[in-house]
Amino acid sequence: MSGTSADGIDACLVEISGNGLHTRINVLVSETYPYDETTRTAILDTCNPETGTVDKVCQLNFHLGKLFANAATSIANKAHISIKDIDLIGSHGQTIYHLPNQTTMEKTEDRSRESNSNTVDIDAFKKETWDLPHSRSTLQIGEPSVIAQETGVTTVADFRPRDMAAGGQGAPLVPYVDFLLFRDKEKGRALQNIGGIANVTILPKNCSINDVIAFDTGPGNMIIDRITELVTNTTQHFDESGKLAERGKIHDSLLAALLAHPYLSKPPPKTTGREEFGISFADNLYKDGTHSGIKDLDILATVTAFTARSIADSYKHWILPKHPLPEIILSGGGSHNNTLIKFLKQYLEPSIQIHTINKFGISPNAKEALAFAILANETISGNPNNIPSATGAREAVIMGKIIPGRL
Repeated sequence: MSGTSADGIDACLVEISGNGLHTRINVLVSETYPYDETTRTAILDTCNPETGTVDKVCQLNFHLGKLFANAATSIANKAHISIKDIDLIGSHGQTIYHLPNQTTMEKTEDRSRESNSNTVDIDAFKKETWDLPHSRSTLQIGEPSVIAQETGVTTVADFRPRDMAAGGQGAPLVPYVDFLLFRDKEKGRALQNIGGIANVTILPKNCSINDVIAFDTGPGNMIIDRITELVTNTTQHFDESGKLAERGKIHDSLLAALLAHPYLSKPPPKTTGREEFGISFADNLYKDGTHSGIKDLDILATVTAFTARSIADSYKHWILPKHPLPEIILSGGGSHNNTLIKFLKQYLEPSIQIHTINKFGISPNAKEALAFAILANETISGNPNNIPSATGAREAVIMGKIIPGRL
């Protein structure tokens, strides 16, 4: 799994027995293999419509396939298991572009403009469009044929397109796995992942699969990471433990402008990504903020609060009125950001307990890689593995393309 933060490949080796509601897991080892600076820059450039030319997409697709194959071999070696003894590889790939709702093709235009006010112009972050029918689409790269060829192991990859073909948004996909692993007869739970984008799965008490609620709450680490790069002159790619944001103060008018983003008021099912909250958004935000006289660390503290507040507000608007929520289980890189978690606790009701997924023997960084191993197992078992109520699909479908290993 390589997420929207594009910081590296999360790999997980897991023993799986059974499938569907009878799935049982034993996580053996997990690891994150960081990208070198050249690869990370190539990914971010390729995700940008202004620089992501077709030759870059083509080359990066095969390059990442090789890196994913190396990660699979490395995680097997870490457990002292031969890659020849691995039955199956599940690969989400690297999302390059995701257009879950579009009926038009986007044309990027920088509308940022200088302002002497202390507010940020949210219109600076919008895009122009022109009509092109049937352009709902998604693209993940990291060629699975390369993975299967390099490792010799049958590979299941590219899960999102089948859900979108069935009328869904192609995300979120992890809620199916959350349902298999974390449903509880006695209490409701929220599984909150904070990666580049933040997403939540709500499992009401004693729920069936049709009761599951899931959606992207909004930005996760994506804006925080980019602002960290800007305020540290790229000496840091993320705010470790939230130490920099802790030194800043929340700027109320900037936070209010960010909370006016239209995605946040859109009801589920919904997904978002780099297209809305990526580098262009963060760069324009930083430019307007500094021009308005906001200090660097105050901008960082404010965007950290923005992620926390967007999560908490999502619960208050779409979840808590109907579903009591005694427990939140955190995963993803954002679960290591102490300032972000402090803000989240401040914005939520005090009665809600917050734990990390470590409580269940799963590393926060390995959760999504584990999920795609389980989704691949479901594909091979012939089980539908999306949740239409979460993605908006017309029906349950079997997601994932199967690439046979070497004979």
